[in-house]
Parts: sequence; C-alpha cells; structure tokens
Amino acid sequence: MTISMFFLALCFAVTLAIGVPVVWSLALSSMVACLSIPGISLSFLAQKMELGSEKYALLAIFFFLLAGSIMQHGGIAKRLIAFAKSITSFIRGGMSIVAIITCMFFAALSGSSVATTAAIGTIFYPELVKDGYKKGYAATLPVVGGTLGIVIPPSIVFVVYGTTTNTSVARLLMSGVLPGLLGGLAMCLYAYFYALRHKMPKGAPFRFNAFLDATKDAMWALMMPIIVLGGIYAGIFTPTESAAIACIYGLFVSCGVYRELKLKRLIQIAIESVKSTANVMLIIMAATLFSYVLTRNNIPVMLSNAITSAITTKTEFLLALNILLLILGMVMDAGPIILIIAPIVYPIALKFGIDPVHLGCIIVFNLSVGQATPPFGLCLFAAQPVTGQSIATLSRNAMPFVIILYLMVLATSFIPEIALTIPRLMMAR
Repeated sequence: MTISMFFLALCFAVTLAIGVPVVWSLALSSMVACLSIPGISLSFLAQKMELGSEKYALLAIFFFLLAGSIMQHGGIAKRLIAFAKSITSFIRGGMSIVAIITCMFFAALSGSSVATTAAIGTIFYPELVKDGYKKGYAATLPVVGGTLGIVIPPSIVFVVYGTTTNTSVARLLMSGVLPGLLGGLAMCLYAYFYALRHKMPKGAPFRFNAFLDATKDAMWALMMPIIVLGGIYAGIFTPTESAAIACIYGLFVSCGVYRELKLKRLIQIAIESVKSTANVMLIIMAATLFSYVLTRNNIPVMLSNAITSAITTKTEFLLALNILLLILGMVMDAGPIILIIAPIVYPIALKFGIDPVHLGCIIVFNLSVGQATPPFGLCLFAAQPVTGQSIATLSRNAMPFVIILYLMVLATSFIPEIALTIPRLMMAR
C-alpha cells in the first residue's frame, strides 16, 4: 500500500466514524491523500474537482429537481393521486395500493426515496390507520413505496451513473421503466392479497362518472410523463433537454391551466432546487477526486484482477455484486455509492460480457431496495419519526416487500431483457 492510499483509507474511515457527512469525508480524505504525493498542489485538486462537474448531462439534475417541485406544488401531483384513487378505491385494500403508487410518483419526481417516505408518510399514515389498517403495516407502506423512485424515470441516479461511466443516459432512463413498473406491480399485488387475508376495508364503490371527472381533471398532469418519456424514446430530444421541457410544460400547466403556482412560491422552489443541485454536485466533485486517487494508485485494476481471479463466472459476479450493493444501500445514499463503486465494477462487468446499461439498472435497482432493507435502511429511519412506530416494527412489516423487490432485482439481473428491451427498441428506431 502506498502512502497516499494509507492516508486516504485512514482519513476516510476516521471522518466517517466521527459522523462527518459522506461528501466531506470523500473530499477531505482525497485531499490529504493527494497532498502526500510530491508535485500536487491545491490548485490542481480544485481543477480536478471542477472537471467532475463539467458534463452536459449533469444539467438534467437541476431541471429534473425543478420539474418535480413544480409538479408537487403546482397541483399536478395531487391530480395524479386523485386519478389513482378513482381507479383503485373500490378494490379491497385500495388505499394501500394508492399509497404505494403515490409514493412511486413522488419519489420519481423528487429523486429522493427518503424525502418521499417522510412527506407521504405524514399524509397517508393517519388516513390508513383511520381506514382500519394496522399501524405497523400502514407505517411501512411509505417506506417501501418510495424505494422505486430512483428506478422509474426521470431518475437523477441514472444520470449520475451515466456521466460516471460514459453510458447513454437516455438508454439508462428507459432501462428502469420495466423493472420499476414490475416492482411496483408486485408490491401492489402483495398489498391486495394482504388486504384480502386481513379483511381490510374497501373504499368508495367505483363510479364511472367520478373516474371520468378525475381523468379530465388530471389530463394535463398525465401528459407530462408521456411527453418526457415519449420524447426521449422517440429521439426527439435528449434526457437533458427533456428535463428542461418538463419544467416549461410544468410551468405552463401549473401557472396557466391550474393556476395554483404563484410567483413567490416559484421563486422559493427555484432556490430550493438550486440548493439541492449544489448538494448533488458537491458529492460528484468530491467523488471525482476520490476516484482520481484510486485510479492513480491502480486500485480499480488491482481489484478487477483480484475479483476476476476469485470469481470465474458471470453468475458468481452478479450474485456477489447484488449482495455488496444491497449491504451498501442500507447505510449510504445511492449517489455516493455509484460514484465510488461504478468505476470499479464497470470494467469487470465488461469482461463478463454484461451490457453497461444492464449493469446500471442492476446497480440502481439494488440500491433502491437497500433503502428499505432492515435494520439499517435509510427509509426506515425516515418513517420512524413521522409515524411513531419503532424500527423493529417497521422492519418486520417491510420484510415481505423487501423480499419481493429483491426477487425482482435478481430477475432483472439474470434476465437482461427486463432492463434492455425498451433501450434496444430505441436503438432499432
């Protein structure tokens, strides 16, 4: 081990142990390691970090965050929720299905599973308890429902992976559609059979007129994902351009059609989006420096050789990767994990003939499940204060959903067509 790697490992471990945020742990440990190398100055470190942020695709992060906030505060999101309720209210356990679908919508919009769990948990938990759901189960639905937000596009995490590995962001976004929808469908089916077994109440009877009213009211809102995903799929615009178009369309609908978004609130939303983008960019810049230190010391090559000598088949590699990512996903945010792990496993995956888009989908899907996995899943801790349920209760109720989702992860890992069908259709156009 070189001196720079010794300082990198020591500083990173110490800063994490004393509670320093991951972004500053990455930056400080990388700086200490680089300064131990003769000839490297602070100005060089600053230039290296800046290079990590100078990627066109990263513009999509701000626009996706802004579009999500506009939808949430401009009346678009609540109409999508009302539309979902009009379809599922008559089903036994329909409220639980609506809670899962709502969390998936919000997580996809906000890009944060943890924030979705806290926000939607505050809204739905009292309503679910009032409708007769057990408190532990009701508190768990926002935990598991929000996990797929970083899989279903628009997904900031896919943008981060794409820029880190130079993989097509458009194809990555499309790769998450089927896995995300299948995972959501599997959770909704479990919620339905759980409701049958425990005799959960039905909602209001299905009324066609109410459905038509909800559809009519949500028509403008329903067009937004169609425009974003349809435009990317058809090759009309890039993911970055689609994010900007989503903002423009969201502003038109929120201000011109629904007239619920005022100028004062729009300014606050823009400021919040800038702050959130700055946090993401800081992580990317710090991780760029961290990756530079690793690459300079040939760590990715050494790990690649060690892993490929110990793991001889594609199946062994996929199983090992899934286990590693699930564990990491329980204790860290998806962004830093991707920035650290992706450059290491990417060349190894290529050696085993794994498509880079498929690899990206596996990584992101895995990390999404890890956020709800007991006992350290970050979404569990986000739900605890807003629902008042213990981590043990949340963990116990989350396990069936986690098992279902992890089975979907394994299916996506070993059946590449689940992730690659839509991206391949894009290429065939």
